[in-house]
Amino acid sequence: MTKSFYIILTAAASLIVLFLMGQWIGRSYSLTKEQLARQIHESFCHATERYQTNKTKNLPTLFREELDKYHLDKLAFRIDTVFLNSPDIVQRESIRYFTDYNDLFNKQHTFVFPINDTQGIRAYIRNPRAGSIGKLLYFFFGTTIALGILLICIRKQIKIIKQQDEIARIREDFSYAMIHDMKTPLSSILMGARILRSGKLDGKPEKKEKYFDILEEEAQHLLALTNKVLTISKLEHGQLLLEKSLIPIRPMLEELTQLFTAKTNKTVTFRLNIDAKDIFADEEYLKEAVSNLIDNAIKYSGESVEIQITSCRYNQFTQIKVKDNGIGISLAAQNHIFDKFERASINRSNAADGVTGFGLGLNYVMNVTRSHGGYVSVESQEGKYSEFTISLPVSTTEETTV
Repeated sequence: MTKSFYIILTAAASLIVLFLMGQWIGRSYSLTKEQLARQIHESFCHATERYQTNKTKNLPTLFREELDKYHLDKLAFRIDTVFLNSPDIVQRESIRYFTDYNDLFNKQHTFVFPINDTQGIRAYIRNPRAGSIGKLLYFFFGTTIALGILLICIRKQIKIIKQQDEIARIREDFSYAMIHDMKTPLSSILMGARILRSGKLDGKPEKKEKYFDILEEEAQHLLALTNKVLTISKLEHGQLLLEKSLIPIRPMLEELTQLFTAKTNKTVTFRLNIDAKDIFADEEYLKEAVSNLIDNAIKYSGESVEIQITSCRYNQFTQIKVKDNGIGISLAAQNHIFDKFERASINRSNAADGVTGFGLGLNYVMNVTRSHGGYVSVESQEGKYSEFTISLPVSTTEETTV
């Protein structure tokens, strides 16, 4: 649900609450005992007057019609025949003040209407406040439900506002991290272009070639980052088409280990344990996902890094595990390390730790794995190790072979 939906719903719920509370409070004041006593007395007066005018009509029916005019349709009564010489008889002529018919209301009676010289009839009210309380209960429960909806909407809006604030903060941190991390390669490209244009290296072909290599490497770095952002966006919106096939795992891992051994300044030892020979996936995206895990293993480890990469079959999944001897991940952090820009959100407070990045790597791994119909998991212990596992479904061809 969008924020605008909850705003409209909140406004509607507020109006309903105000209306129902107004009705409830208003009726609470108007439907007092005294008011109810007057209404019952007046209803019986009008009913007896109509009965005297036309005795072909039924008095209980006339009384019910008069009560309905006051919206007392829930009121239940019975008509009793009494003797006029009884000591508790009160006729209409005897009622002159409010206390007179209020006393009758307390006894749940109306005045006696004579039908002959010795007998009369009166109504006995079985539930004198049923009508008024019933209506009040309707408004009370209606108000309660509307208030509940209102509180839910307010809570939802607060949650949405917090999420928007968090997104704004993450975007701000991401922008800071991006600018900070892109500044170095852009400066290198700019500096290299100026030196090459100056002609100072025209007589030094080896140095000139080295500068071209630097320019190309930095440009590739920026292009890879751009492609990663675009790929994640496509994966999240289901717009990325994967070309899956059976990929030999060992050649892919050996290529990655050679690449990272060459470009890192740390002492890295790779140990490969290849039990599952092939995996059904899109080679380009799977290779980039594993590359991200290896890159993180090197980044978040000391100067001497040991990385164990294992492939195995588990149930109907082929798994690739990347385990390091690095700093590990806390249990609290494990709940959100796969969120987008998670690394960017902590870059500012940890800018001195020497680790750069935008928090896209693990999010990329998660989205690529999900797009293959698999899942990614993490097991870690602070100060000891981290192990990430990519699990992809076994293809029909592999099942048949096995």
